[in-house]
Amino acid sequence: MANGKTKKNNPRLAISVNWRKMFVFASLILVGLFGVSTISTYRADINRYVPQSGVADLKVDLTIKEDGSVYLDGQKYSERVNILPDSEEIRFPVIDNVGQDYSNIDITVTLPSPIAENTKYDFIGVHGVGSTTTRMVDDSTLVFHAQDVAGTAILTPVVVMPKGTIKPPLPAKIYADTSAVRSNVWVYVGIALPILTFFLMLVYISLQMQSQKVDYPDYETSAPPMAIPPALVGVLFHQRVGSRELAATLIDLAIRGDIFILDRERDFAFVKNKFDRRLLTYEKVLLSKIFKTNLVSDKEEVDRRINNHLYSKKLSLATAGVYILATRLGYFRLNPHRLHLKYLFVGILGFFLGLAGFILSLRIFPDSQYVAFLWLGLMASSLVVMFTSSNIPNRTGLGREALTDWLAFKNYLTKNERMPFSYENQTLFLKYLPYAIVLECEIGWAKRFSEQGFEMPDWFVTDRGGVGLQDFCLALYPIVSYVAKSFAAIREPGYK
Repeated sequence: MANGKTKKNNPRLAISVNWRKMFVFASLILVGLFGVSTISTYRADINRYVPQSGVADLKVDLTIKEDGSVYLDGQKYSERVNILPDSEEIRFPVIDNVGQDYSNIDITVTLPSPIAENTKYDFIGVHGVGSTTTRMVDDSTLVFHAQDVAGTAILTPVVVMPKGTIKPPLPAKIYADTSAVRSNVWVYVGIALPILTFFLMLVYISLQMQSQKVDYPDYETSAPPMAIPPALVGVLFHQRVGSRELAATLIDLAIRGDIFILDRERDFAFVKNKFDRRLLTYEKVLLSKIFKTNLVSDKEEVDRRINNHLYSKKLSLATAGVYILATRLGYFRLNPHRLHLKYLFVGILGFFLGLAGFILSLRIFPDSQYVAFLWLGLMASSLVVMFTSSNIPNRTGLGREALTDWLAFKNYLTKNERMPFSYENQTLFLKYLPYAIVLECEIGWAKRFSEQGFEMPDWFVTDRGGVGLQDFCLALYPIVSYVAKSFAAIREPGYK
């Protein structure tokens, strides 16, 4: 750069997430997790001990294993010993409104080890119980006895064992440890996690922008710094292929004589001309999306080709072609599509892990519902990564120098000085219009010609009379913008 020229940083932000695909994935996972949880609950319910009718006395065996599992009459049950901060407790409603009256019910509880003397126990009987007693048979056995038990009664033996009696498996131990944490801690963690993730991403992006700073020049150049298509300038400027890049490509193809654009009342059409053999691959793919075998493609035909597919492979290939060409020219360290897709994958993976954890924490661990805030925090953090990852700068030194040159050209396009009237200047307006669109200054560029007369270009046909420059822009921009935004919306996930 010449001495005395000031520079300033010009960060570009671009955020893009495909919510339709995410919704499909989320729905499948929700259905799967809900189904699994429902099946588990149903099996647990049918395993509850239901005594046979017509029996006056009932004997039930309840066995507590060393790992904390519980067996009812030899059959494993879903209930487990609760690991508390200072003890280990089982509070189990063995008889729960069974609809059968009994004279006597004996529930024999076998402890995991000879600890009966150090164990606290109680017998809770409600809704129709005459009397209850509890006795210790030996060091490992307790008997809970109830008399005159109605069919609506609930009998719940409570056994509080010394800390360390149970040796739970790792999942149960993790559950016990999380249950011991105060509920408000999980709320704070759930709130702090996405905030911390956003802060870390912001710091990371800021550091990357500082190390890859793009110099915004205070000078201008009156011609494009290099002969490259406007879509490549757009991806260098935005680091993504958006609707502006597609719209600029359509106008550029029209200027080069490959297509005609027809403006009709409440309608438009594209007409195929003799395509230039020097068309780039992504330009050919884009045109093949507009024209199949027909020479004319009107709005109805374009809408049909858009609505026939949830996602378009052709438009994804056209987008990929721009990224590949820009990367081959040395403008990016890594293909922007692959870089953004990597972070998008990490964000989606984290989101669904959080979603699975959230559902399972509510279904399997209902007593520790506040733990769900941890999973909500993970989901929110994943969304932060997905939303912000496309802002990570990826340009090489060559790419940053090239962008600085194009920004100098943008200064020329937006210069606050009217262009003198001449036929050559009108041609210049059309020639540089695609670049002005991708550099987001098409309005400023048109203002420089606001005091001139305007002659309609050959490639734009309209039935309106007396069309000036402003009318031309108001007729052209909605057409190419509509098509470009529609095309951009049906690309495959990750092609942004």
